[in-house]
Amino acid sequence: MWNQIPSLQSLKLFDAVVRHHSMTRAAKEMAISQSAVSQMIRQLEDFVGTSLLDRSTRPMGLTDAGHEFHRTIIETLGRLASTVEDMRKAGNGQDNVVTVSCNLGCATYWLMPRLNYFSAAHPEISVHVMAAYQGAAGLHDGSDIALRYGDGKWPDGPWELLLKETIVPICSPDYLERHGLANNLEDLSSRRLIHVAVQDPEWLGWESYFKALGRRRSREACDLRFGNYVQAVQSALTGDGIMLGWRSVVADHIAAGQLTPACRMPVHLESGYYVNVHHALDDDGGKAQFLAWLKAEASKTPYF
Repeated sequence: MWNQIPSLQSLKLFDAVVRHHSMTRAAKEMAISQSAVSQMIRQLEDFVGTSLLDRSTRPMGLTDAGHEFHRTIIETLGRLASTVEDMRKAGNGQDNVVTVSCNLGCATYWLMPRLNYFSAAHPEISVHVMAAYQGAAGLHDGSDIALRYGDGKWPDGPWELLLKETIVPICSPDYLERHGLANNLEDLSSRRLIHVAVQDPEWLGWESYFKALGRRRSREACDLRFGNYVQAVQSALTGDGIMLGWRSVVADHIAAGQLTPACRMPVHLESGYYVNVHHALDDDGGKAQFLAWLKAEASKTPYF
């Protein structure tokens, strides 16, 4: 039987390629070279006897066999991870522990400020948050519930929409007082903008924002760039410039008066944050209660 199963490393690598739609980003996640990723995927395809990736599309897609293979990987490794996690929790006397995974921005600015309310209502349930630096970890990483940003059309589902996204340029009240409200896109284009270097193709940057509103921006000489959203938020809070504010991340800052819209030109996105409900639906304890709480909190998150 074991001779008929590919190595676990190749399965993890294939899943990373599928999630990122890119061998380059999969290589970065797995800490190996892109050529090594390409070679291992070819070896995996040779092992199973068919092509798994559709290399004729951009971004890279899956063949029918690839879709079925990835679905089987997620289901099988998901069951294995769930069983191991249950055994660990039982062995440690932690039967009522919920592990949730999401990206760093969502964890820092949306989930964490709200967790104390859940803990107060459910002191018997422990919550473990796994925050990915960018994007979101796969579902076979030991998490019970996963939050992921995008269009919800991932093969490792089912996924349920939790929070619809809206973005709007934001700044500190001090910056707004010094520079005034940007009245149009040309005015906004002349300001110092704060960028976030995110490789996730689903994530909207300034170029995409201006494009969505029918304009192309050329001036970037004085802009600021950061490696993650947390750094960008801190820069905006200190009055360095204008950043793109995502509803899921900065709604609380705006409500508290720490940040404010720099213009009146929001972009309402088709994408949003989705929650994986696969494990939670089969559970009548902590997972189900945490999922219900997540949905309730999401419904209370204000729009811009």
